[in-house]
Amino acid sequence: MMGTKAVTARLVFSLTLCFLAACTGSVSSTSPKKPLKVEWTLWQGDYTLLVANEKGYFKKYGLDVEPVEYNSATQAIPDMAGARLDGGLFTMADTILASNLTDVKSVMVSDNGGIYSIVASSDITSVKGLRGKRIGFNLHTASEMYVNTMLKSESMTLNDVSFVEMSPDKVPGSIPGQIDAGLVWEPYTTQAIQQGQHVLYQSTKFSTLTPKMLVFRSAVLEQRPDDIRSFILAWNEAVNYRITHPQEAIDIISKATDLPASELALTSDLTIFTIDDNLKLFADTNGTDASSIYYIAGFNRDFLINTGYITAPPDIDKMLDASFLK
Repeated sequence: MMGTKAVTARLVFSLTLCFLAACTGSVSSTSPKKPLKVEWTLWQGDYTLLVANEKGYFKKYGLDVEPVEYNSATQAIPDMAGARLDGGLFTMADTILASNLTDVKSVMVSDNGGIYSIVASSDITSVKGLRGKRIGFNLHTASEMYVNTMLKSESMTLNDVSFVEMSPDKVPGSIPGQIDAGLVWEPYTTQAIQQGQHVLYQSTKFSTLTPKMLVFRSAVLEQRPDDIRSFILAWNEAVNYRITHPQEAIDIISKATDLPASELALTSDLTIFTIDDNLKLFADTNGTDASSIYYIAGFNRDFLINTGYITAPPDIDKMLDASFLK
């Protein structure tokens, strides 16, 4: 038989356990982290997200990441504003547009954006020949900025053509039925040529101004800073894996997207960036060097202001945040 002191001690211990369970839901367990929901599109640079997820790099750093596919990053902006997404892979122009709706920051440059091309049917032989024609591209994005620049080179504007909302993967199969020309990037440039179309316009210089950015809502950065640093470390491992094991990476991406492996090789015009690459891109905070991400951000901001897409330009210094790279 237990003594009074022993009974009292056991009772106190039991009550303590009950109190702990009530406060935490369990004596030993902790609440699981919510997955980071991150937007991606069918773009060869974005596939790093899928490689990191399928290879278990996020899990390695204690993260649960949910890739969420969209037809274009622009379509994901309302979900960022509504906190239905935590982050995404946006062009610089999309990042600035998103910043007008919600507080976001870009923490890394994921890739250089590749080279944009305007492909057209064989009967259109010059940019001037596009007058009155139908051009397919994603509206209100860097694609529109590219098309506008092309037309401006021949003293034309968007008012001189008809434009059709269309993603690059749909362009080759839509000429000449739905459109006369359209904006593409690889592998769709090659597909268009194989289908009898030709490259009407290409600007390597302009394409350097359309990089893809890894963007998160500021609230997520404030609440989960260590998770974002872990995300970037996992991303960096996936970049290196894609570079050093290209065929294995293609197999992973093909399985995750149901796309043929022939469409998934990294093309020569695309550069995916590591952490070390990013430290160089973010180094010139004054934006005096054309390769600086601050210069690129300023160019995109000015274009969006001049075309009337934004009236309240973001503070570039606040929108770009390299602190998570270190």
